[in-house]
Amino acid sequence: MTSVQKRWLYAILTGYVLLATLYGIVTPLFEASDELWHYPMVKYMADHGLQLPPQDPAHPAAWRQEGSQPPLYYMMAAVLTGWIDTSDMDQVRRINPHADIGIVRLDGNANMMVHRTAAEAFPWHGTALAVHLARFLSIGLGLGTVFVTYLIAREIFPEQPSIALGAAALTAFIPMFLFISGSVNNDNLSNLLGNLLTLLVVRLLKTRELPRWRSYVWLGICTGAGLLAKLNLGFFIPVIALGLLLLSIRLRNWRPLVIGGLISGGLTIVIAGWWYWHNWQLYADPTGLVMFLQMVGRRGIPANAAQLWSERNSFTQAYWGFFGGVNVPMPDIIYLAFNIIGGLGLLSALAFIVYMLIRKKWSFDRWLPASITLLWPVVMFVSYLRWTAETPASQGRLVFVALSSISLWIVVGWVWWQPKRIKNYSLIGLAAIFGIVSLITPFATIAPVYALPAQVNVGQNTQATFSSNGGKIGLASAEVETSLAMPEDYVFITTTWLIEQPLSADWSLFAHLVTPDGVIISQRDVYPGQGKLATSDLEVGRAWRNPIAFIMPNTAYAPMLLDVEIGWYNLQTGERMKLDDGSETVKIGTVDLEPRIDTENLKVPNPIRVNFDNQIELVGYSLSDLSPNAGDSVDLTLYWRGLKKLDKDYKIFANIIDRPTLTKYAASDGMPVNWQAPTTIWETGTIIKDVHNLKVDPNAPPGIYETEIGIYWQADDGSIQRLRIVTADGGMANDSMDLTRVRIMPMPAGNK
Repeated sequence: MTSVQKRWLYAILTGYVLLATLYGIVTPLFEASDELWHYPMVKYMADHGLQLPPQDPAHPAAWRQEGSQPPLYYMMAAVLTGWIDTSDMDQVRRINPHADIGIVRLDGNANMMVHRTAAEAFPWHGTALAVHLARFLSIGLGLGTVFVTYLIAREIFPEQPSIALGAAALTAFIPMFLFISGSVNNDNLSNLLGNLLTLLVVRLLKTRELPRWRSYVWLGICTGAGLLAKLNLGFFIPVIALGLLLLSIRLRNWRPLVIGGLISGGLTIVIAGWWYWHNWQLYADPTGLVMFLQMVGRRGIPANAAQLWSERNSFTQAYWGFFGGVNVPMPDIIYLAFNIIGGLGLLSALAFIVYMLIRKKWSFDRWLPASITLLWPVVMFVSYLRWTAETPASQGRLVFVALSSISLWIVVGWVWWQPKRIKNYSLIGLAAIFGIVSLITPFATIAPVYALPAQVNVGQNTQATFSSNGGKIGLASAEVETSLAMPEDYVFITTTWLIEQPLSADWSLFAHLVTPDGVIISQRDVYPGQGKLATSDLEVGRAWRNPIAFIMPNTAYAPMLLDVEIGWYNLQTGERMKLDDGSETVKIGTVDLEPRIDTENLKVPNPIRVNFDNQIELVGYSLSDLSPNAGDSVDLTLYWRGLKKLDKDYKIFANIIDRPTLTKYAASDGMPVNWQAPTTIWETGTIIKDVHNLKVDPNAPPGIYETEIGIYWQADDGSIQRLRIVTADGGMANDSMDLTRVRIMPMPAGNK
């Protein structure tokens, strides 16, 4: 390595440390991906002598599913922070119960915590100090990943050090990698070890003589540590076995496979085996995955290929940079640019591989180590697909365990075809693009999301006052900014509030769009100030603006005039604040809900487009009564259109259902049009009017329920196969859908 190359490498490593530190400082405590669960795991182990926490899905603790993760990262962070008094964690880690995790809303409410500035301010102390120290540990692990990227690229392209520098820079300056590196997250250790294992196997396959026993020892140590860092590194074991086998074949000697396998495998078992034995004793499951999934939750329906493909955007966003609780995105133009760079880079790398194979530019000995950097990302991506099919986790950062190899081949793809004289300038430009975006992002994207709402001057004049136990909140002003809306439109309102008397509890603001029968069509529940304030913290005279954005449901029943009502309630107790007259809500305006424009002139009520498996489409619907009495009958009319010639006689089900308990209070099930129009005789494009009579259970308790529909057929083996709904992005996540809500009224006294 020349002195110039060393300076560039030091500059990249220094730039990474500075940027990762910046992300760690700008991101408020527990606002990084899953940090609100990762750190409690660290604290538990620090407080209990590195003991593993108990796991009970019925009573999840503060660490939730992270308590089922391999413990090495948490042990390291616990040793680093164990001397700190973190008894103030519950005062610092105050969860925003209404946070829109995984959802981007127009009115904010992205923060997962309600922050106390003094508790998090520098100089840090208590929990804040412990979290930041753990973040610095993560930054150090990320630094190792950047350096390992450089080393891998030097092994594969020893004659082109600029590729190694470019790959290291790309890894170092990916905003999401910096964001995760600046957070408490066990991914940082698994990322380092996954890429380090790649380096070790690459070096093994480059050797032309029998490896020394030290090589096998390091391989075993890193594999054992990897299996104690995260379960996904278990997928590297077959890669190691394949590498040892190929080395034995190339050297024509059995020692690498047998001796190497015994040493590295034995050390792996010695280092990591105790944790898997612990899981077997407790859960009869060595990996602990069953317990993990019970804690984190599975998808209601396992994702199929179409659903996984529809989640490609969230995958790439969370690869390049999707912050907070996967709810703070960068501008779309940044994703577009990064996707072009990454996509074209990988396609060009594929062209490079094909070119080198056809021209036979590389010998077998050179392809052998390079193949590991190609194989490992593929193995990791396939395992990622298998995992995310079970639980919603479409985040590209989960493949950072193979980041070094991915960055290497993106860089190769960008420069292999370029004239030698401009390659270096091209790589400097690539690094500059990512470096500049990474530098701007904390200030332009992350910090504004968590800025507290400004104090506003409203005087003492309020339109209404909500009170409870001596505390009072005054409504200074309210405006409904959207007067006319259709399904899927946003409805905007703006409210301004004033603390008139201090409150001891944390109250939630609710806003409802309500039908004349009192059915809530859409609602928004938030902590004040777009989730950034807690009422128990606010002093008398504190006033703030509180914009709220509803989204009108896709299946909202129209036309209808909706009231806009607002109020306050205590999430813990269910208590509502009251006005002076004893009421609990204030009506601040109305919204005209109109049907969609019938662009095809189908002349059906409530025009809609719901695609069932690209076979049948719901184009409209109507309901004879939105507020039936218990014991009444309701006619639900569905307007279907066949999208192609159908080869099965499908059945339609329709229910009035209590979603939390899945109790059905009215049901219809059968072929369309009262069994008179089997789907196999439908003409493609013809509208089928299908009426379902729903008899409401006389014993149905008064309340608001969902109207559910779906399509199914019975297979030859007797199993029920439902048609999945195809969303606009091509996804197929659900096999039923809810139409409008209905309110079941009490049965009239004379009918009982």
